[in-house]
This record gives sequence, C-alpha cells and structure tokens, in this order.
Amino acid sequence: MAENLGIWADDFMGRRASADFLTKYLLANDHVRVLNVNSAWGAGKSFFLERWAKELSSKHICVYFNAWESDYSSEPLVALMAVLEQQLTDSVSLGATAVGKRVIDVTSNLIKKGTPLIARGLFMKFTGVNFNDLIGEGGGEAAGKLVEDLISEQASAAGNVADFKAALRERFSQARENQGKEAPVFIFIDELDRCRPTYAIELLERIKHFFDLEDCKFVVASDSKQLAQSIKVVYGQGFESGGYLRRFFDAEFSLDNRGLFQFVRSVLPAIESHLVGVNVEGKTHTYLSGSVERVVSVNDSTFHSKSLEYNENILITVALCKIFRVELREIINYVRQIKAASDFLEGKVHFFCLAILIFARAQGSEFYKSILTDSDSLVLKERCPLGESFNFHMKTSLVTVNDLIIFHLRLLRGADLKFDEQTPPWKKGIYKGYEKIPLLKLYKPVVDLAHQLS
Repeated sequence: MAENLGIWADDFMGRRASADFLTKYLLANDHVRVLNVNSAWGAGKSFFLERWAKELSSKHICVYFNAWESDYSSEPLVALMAVLEQQLTDSVSLGATAVGKRVIDVTSNLIKKGTPLIARGLFMKFTGVNFNDLIGEGGGEAAGKLVEDLISEQASAAGNVADFKAALRERFSQARENQGKEAPVFIFIDELDRCRPTYAIELLERIKHFFDLEDCKFVVASDSKQLAQSIKVVYGQGFESGGYLRRFFDAEFSLDNRGLFQFVRSVLPAIESHLVGVNVEGKTHTYLSGSVERVVSVNDSTFHSKSLEYNENILITVALCKIFRVELREIINYVRQIKAASDFLEGKVHFFCLAILIFARAQGSEFYKSILTDSDSLVLKERCPLGESFNFHMKTSLVTVNDLIIFHLRLLRGADLKFDEQTPPWKKGIYKGYEKIPLLKLYKPVVDLAHQLS
C-alpha cells in the first residue's frame, strides 16, 4: 500500500480514482480491447498513463510505448515489437525457451519476404544491433511495404497473421508465467497525437490487424480532436476523420480537469501580494451602505473555495485558467513566469495584474496588444466568454471576472479614472491601493521578459 501511495503522491488531480475505475472496467469487459484516453495536449495524459501502468504492473504485465519517440521509424509495427521484446524479456534469453524460439520462427516466417535487416530489427536487443541504425531509410521502407501487403492481402496471408497472433499469445503467456503475473497484458501507447499523421494512422492500423487478441488490452493516449485534424491533412479536409478514428477504439475516456485548486496550490509558490479583496470562501457577507444593511451571497457562477487552504492568489489563478482554457502543462509554465516576474520586481507585487498580463501574453502578441487598448472590453469578451458568466465575490457585490480584469487593465494603462457616487465600492477599494504605483511602466517590460521563459 505504501508503494502505491508513493506512485500517486503527486496526484493533485485525483487521477488514481480514474485509474482504479478504468482497471475494473477493462477487466470486466472482454470486448473492450482498445481504450482511448482522450484529452487535450498538456492535460496530464502522460502523468496518468505512467502512474497507472506502474500501479498495474504489480499484478499485470505492462508495456509502455512512447509512440512519438519512434515516429522517425518507417514502420510502427517493427518499433512496437522491439519495445515489447525489451520490456517482456526477463533474465532468460529470448531464444532459450521453446516459446521464445517459436516467436522467432513465426516472426521470421511472417517477414520472410522482407530483408534480413527487418528480422534483426524485431529482435535488436538479442542481436546486439542498434535499433536506431536498423530502422533507417532502406530497412524501414521495406518493412512498411511488407506489413502493408499483409494487411491489404489479409485473405491470402491469413495463415501468417494467425501464426503471428498465436506467437504473441504464447509470448505473453510465457512472460506472465515467468513473472508470476495475471492476464491480461496491458500495452500503453502514449504521445500518439504528437506523431506524424501517417505514422499515427499506421500504428492504429497495426494494433487493429495484428493485436486483436484475448488477454491483451491497449490504452492509447491521444488528443482525438487534434489527431482528427492531422488526419485530414493526409486524406483531405472533407474526410470524416472523427468517424475514422472511432473505428479503432472500443471505448473512450476523458480526463476531468475541472478541479484545479489542489493542482494550482501544489505549483504556485507563496508570493507577497497586494490583495484584490476577493472573498475566497464565498460566504454570505453583510455590510452597511449608509444606513441600509445589504447582503451579498455567492451563486452557482461564483469562483470560491470551501476550504481555508486556498488563498486569493490560488483562487485568481484557477479563475484565469478556466476562462483562458489553460491545460495543466501550461499552468506550470505560467506560474513559473509569474514567479520570475515577482522575483525581479521584489517586495509586494500586484499578483492579479501580473497574472493577467502573463496569461494574456501567452495568447499571442496581437491579443496582448489589443487588451492594452481602449478596445479591451470587446476583445476580452470575444476571447474569454466564460469571464462574462463567472464572477468573484467582492464582499460588496458580485463582479464578473471580465469586469475585474478590464478594470485592472485600465489601471495598468494609467487611464484617467473618474469616480462618483455611482462608482461601485469595489472599484474605489482597489484603486485606493493601486493609485501610487506606476504599474504599466514596471510590469509590462518584466512580463515581456518572463514570457521568454519556457
């Protein structure tokens, strides 16, 4: 148990529950042999797959294949077979057992029309030949042509393909016996959406044609939306790539990244800051306006936390991540830039102003320039429509996220702000703390420098 806790020690998004759920789902449904973990780039797919595979490996054989690391290869089946042999083989040589010899014999028959170079590529670990040298121009192209022929002529090559599958089943069975593991074998395919479109398509086709086996489960991590767009580059914009992709997967699961508080808290360091005055807990607040008692309470659209563990900076960061639709990997980079800028400025900083500029700068130079002009309201509304719907609890009122951002942008520009009796109290309170600081003069050039960090 302690070891498992260690595996998930930095699991701030509650991924372990998803892994447990999917493990039971896959084990209970024999027909689900290929599961697609579908989420955007930077959403934490690799983190999830790596830890899930490590936890599962205590009972099952788990093979981890980073597709992007081998997409220089011309033939994904050869690359996948090489990784399988690397990770399945124990201290006993592949050729030292009857099953191992059968794998060699059957695979040799499968590729007998190919060059000897391909045969060595499948078992490079045991021949002492470097795989990087093998899967080059000539050998890789020959392997690709051979496998394509086997797929396109599957009726006539049925015997070869059946033998290949039988050899794999024996190989998996022998590995389980040697390692004292249970069925099925789990093969995790990561970084598929970063591969060349043709390589990604070919890898999925190889899985479909050669690995449709009992006691073998594939978990494929991909950004299906991005992958579908890449496929259109190959087949044309009119091609129905979404439906084409779905035929390779028996089920799909999306990672839930809505609960960001714990993750942001784990990556955001303490930064001495001038506070905006957001009511973090979002509790009902009563205040006097003249002689009238007024009540402000949160609603379903209010950013707030029920836990005292989260401070204003965390709440603000979570809100900006939501409205700018930022994924986990980007959050880490933005936080690094905010911290670097605050270190340079020294002393107390206006965290919200820094965060606004950092997040906006990451959206591109045109957007960044536009929000620092008088058109900020329209531009922000177009780019961040959620900011119109969600609000902060400012004690005296509920203020939309976009309104709060726009007011700070005007402070950053040094706009000539005029207040009267109709001006909301929250604006007066913020301005009072900011009026003596030339924010734009100090912050913008620092943010431009911080943006160069990655």
